[in-house]
Amino acid sequence: MHLKESMRAVGMLLAFALLAAAPAQAAPKRVVALTPFTANTLAGIGFQPVGVGEVLGGADRFSPKLASVPRLPLSHPNGPNMEQLARLRPQLVLSAPTWNRGAASMRRLGATVVESAPITVSGVPAETRRIGRLVGRKRKAEKAARRQEREIAAATRGIEKHPTVLLVLGVGRTPYAFMPSSWGGDVVRRAGGRLLTEGLSGPDGFARISDEVIVARNPDIIIAVPHGRPEDIGRMRDYLESNPAWRTTKAARNGNVHVSIGGSLLEPWTDVGRIIRDVRTKYLGT
Repeated sequence: MHLKESMRAVGMLLAFALLAAAPAQAAPKRVVALTPFTANTLAGIGFQPVGVGEVLGGADRFSPKLASVPRLPLSHPNGPNMEQLARLRPQLVLSAPTWNRGAASMRRLGATVVESAPITVSGVPAETRRIGRLVGRKRKAEKAARRQEREIAAATRGIEKHPTVLLVLGVGRTPYAFMPSSWGGDVVRRAGGRLLTEGLSGPDGFARISDEVIVARNPDIIIAVPHGRPEDIGRMRDYLESNPAWRTTKAARNGNVHVSIGGSLLEPWTDVGRIIRDVRTKYLGT
């Protein structure tokens, strides 16, 4: 009995020794980032991706370090064109739930696919740390995450006003309300806004809403986010800024209908502290 126990102990020690001696799995060198958050996170921690996904708006908010990185057009529901992606020979694709339908095809190219998309302000530092671990930049990612935590704390300090807000996604002329569970909704709440979304429901953080409901809720402030093809954004912005259906709201009467372009409220970015400050100063006055 004692001999068996001794042999078992020796076996366990040998197993631990082999594990300790085994080389750690190498971090991927060829990484594609399909979202602006993952692309800018990589740039911020000193890792150059081999490709990044295009965005409908806000490409100017990409890190200058990504200027020479190839852009991949994205289309629903699969994301990138698989032939274009294959030419980049990615080992890791940092994706998002939006492109989940294309994940299997990406994996067939031999790539590991990881969804990385914080949908709340508080999720940004944690996701920064996670990306750092994935690409072998843990120390730099920890430094970046701590900076983000400090910037979020500073940006949300000293809020004294809490105006009522409808944050509206304009898809053509169909409005959708950003729910508190959406990225933009959480940013506005952190900036001091009170979202008028009680009783609304919808998938993926958005609820279809009519102009009549917007008027009935009568928000202090309306922030509209146009969503569509780049060539249509200017026309959509003009329509939303002067939408006659909203003219009787407090927001319109007091000149507080604002249009946000650039994508900072539509999807996550790394500089969330600056985004919150912009919402406070440009739109809410909190």
